[in-house]
Amino acid sequence: MRAWMIVTALTVAGCLGACGSKDGERDDTSTTASSLGPLTTTSDDTTTTAPPDSTGPAPSDTTAVDPSATTTADDADTGPTVYFDLGIIPDIPMTECQQSLDIVFVMDVSTTMGGFINLLANEMLAVDAAIQMLDLPDEPHYGLAVFVDDAALLNGGAPYANATALRDDFLMWAAFTASNQQVGGGNSNSTWTENSLDGLYLAANGFQWRPAETTTRIVIHTTDDTFWDGPTIGNGVMIQHGYAETVQALQDQFVRVYAFADQIGGACNCMDVTPGWSTPFMGMLPIPEATDGGVYDINMVLSGAVSLVDAINAAVEESYCDPYMPQG
Repeated sequence: MRAWMIVTALTVAGCLGACGSKDGERDDTSTTASSLGPLTTTSDDTTTTAPPDSTGPAPSDTTAVDPSATTTADDADTGPTVYFDLGIIPDIPMTECQQSLDIVFVMDVSTTMGGFINLLANEMLAVDAAIQMLDLPDEPHYGLAVFVDDAALLNGGAPYANATALRDDFLMWAAFTASNQQVGGGNSNSTWTENSLDGLYLAANGFQWRPAETTTRIVIHTTDDTFWDGPTIGNGVMIQHGYAETVQALQDQFVRVYAFADQIGGACNCMDVTPGWSTPFMGMLPIPEATDGGVYDINMVLSGAVSLVDAINAAVEESYCDPYMPQG
């Protein structure tokens, strides 16, 4: 298989993306890094919701996960061998193959994610411009799913009209994070564990993907913490899907996941939140590795050490017209 890409900080002195309380306060600790750049790992073998208002949007589908599933460093005893390589992954020349490109953003919209979503909104048009330079046979399609302890697939699972419309929704959801509410409104978010799995499942099975035979399918997933593992109840919300089921859904739909995730989080700002993103979860491969994708340290983007535009563009170029090779 092709290399599994990780971009991470080499030295973690605190946390940036997952720090702070759910009422919007954040600690002053931050993540520092030396020799910042991508890490490359290889394996052993070569529906619709309305925009949020004062009560929050109503989701087309909601789901939930078990607090007891919160992961710790014990879950990360084994993982892929990591090799350091400085700099951003270089542009990968396009082959003669031409495919359509579908990208769905699956975003944590809990309180601590406002800064990252604002950054994504500010850079979305530049992301689109970079993608347009790839000489695609048709316009890229963009979708959006959001989650706190519940989850919703927006726009009825249909692609947005253009990148500007998607950017506008990013701005709306960035503002929503200050409400400390669920996606569907009410039931304030009092836990650090969020519902990534149901958000990913909704994207896999609910978005109107174009045919897999002629389309590169990518999910850009963003979170700064761990996830509920369903079916269970999490923070009073029904979590519908579990880890293995979600991975299978993504693989069945030929979807690659590129995650922007944290390393340290939780209420104590001391928990290992890498399982499932850059290290195994309960003996199962991380979702990005299992789906032939990659993972970035969200703090490197927030600090400016890694360009969000470059990171997403690298994910697209790494995937475009490349045979889908899921693992596990």
